[in-house]
Amino acid sequence: MRVVGISNKTRYWQHYVFSNPPEGYRYTRGLDMPWHMLRTRQQFLLHTKCFLPLKHVDLYHTYNSVVANHRPWVIEVESYLPRYKPMRESHPLFKWGQRRLAGDDCKWLVFTSENTFRMNRDKLVAAGVDPAKMVVVYRAVEQYLPGVKDASRFTILFAGNGFYRKGGVELLKAFQRLERPDARLVIVSTLEVDWGVEPDAATVAWAERTIQEDPRIELHRGLPHDGVLQLMRKAHVFASTTFADPFNNTVLEAMGARLPVISSQVSSIPEIVEDGRNGWLLDVTGRASDAIADELAEKLRRLMDDQALLRHMGEQSFQVVREKFDIEVRNRRIKELYDRALGG
Repeated sequence: MRVVGISNKTRYWQHYVFSNPPEGYRYTRGLDMPWHMLRTRQQFLLHTKCFLPLKHVDLYHTYNSVVANHRPWVIEVESYLPRYKPMRESHPLFKWGQRRLAGDDCKWLVFTSENTFRMNRDKLVAAGVDPAKMVVVYRAVEQYLPGVKDASRFTILFAGNGFYRKGGVELLKAFQRLERPDARLVIVSTLEVDWGVEPDAATVAWAERTIQEDPRIELHRGLPHDGVLQLMRKAHVFASTTFADPFNNTVLEAMGARLPVISSQVSSIPEIVEDGRNGWLLDVTGRASDAIADELAEKLRRLMDDQALLRHMGEQSFQVVREKFDIEVRNRRIKELYDRALGG
C-alpha cells in the first residue's frame, strides 16, 4: 500500500475524494505549517508547502500549492500557477515556484478543467515546464437520491457566498418577473461582496430589502454543508448565472443531487453543465443585468410549466456526473498518474 501525503481537506470535495483513494493507495495528512488557520493573506506562505518528515509518504498531492520538499509530488490546481499573486511574476520567489514546477520532483500538474489548463499552459511552457506532465482530471462529486419535494411549490435554489459575483441580483430580478405565487426562492449565502463584481450601495440595499420583504424568499446564512445538500435534494432547480468562477463546485453538487442547472458561459462552467441537456448556460459577458434576468426568468418558467422537461434535465445532470465526475472515473485516472510518478 503506497502512501500519498495531502496538504489539506478544507473543502467538501476534498473530504470526499481524499476519503476514497484509488486502489493500492491511502491518503494521510502531511504535516506542514497551517498558515490558513493563522489567517495570513500572504499567498506565498499559503501556497507553498514544506512538509515535516514525521510521516512516511511515497508521494505528495497538494491543492494549488508548490512543494518545497525533494520528494515526488503532484499539484492539483483550479486557477493559475504559481498561485502567488499579487506577487509580481518577476519576483525571485515567483521564479522559484516556476522552477519547482519545472523540476523533476514535480511529476504532474493536474488541472481541474480544460479552461484552467488553457489559461496556464503557455506561461508554464515558457517557464520551462514540460507540457507532457500537464493533464486535466475532473473532480469527483458525491451523488444523492432526490428528497421529497413540495409539490405545491416550485423551489429555486441559489448557494454561494459571493452573492453578487454569482448572479444573485439577476436571480432576484428573474424571480420577481415570474410573478408566480407557487414559486419559492431559497438562498444560501452570506450576501458578501467578494471579487469580480462590485455592486453600488443602491443595488446592495435593494437586494437585501427584496430578500427581507418577499415572503416567498428564504435566506440561510452560515448553513453547514450538510444542510445545503439537504436543500439541494428538496429543490427543483439550481440557478447561479455567475460572472466569474474558477470552478463552481456547488453547480457540480447540485447535479449530484439530480437538479437541472441554469448557469452561465464562463470559465469552466461549460465543462460541467451541458447546455440544453441538463440545463442552460446564459451568456452574461457584457450583457445588462435586466437582459440576463429576463432570459433567466424565461428558463425558470419553462421548467415550472414542463414537468417532463424538468425530470429529464434532472436525470441528465445525474448522467453527466456519472460520465465525467464519478469517483471511480477520477480514481482510475489518478491511480495511473500516481503509478507513473512512482515508476510503475
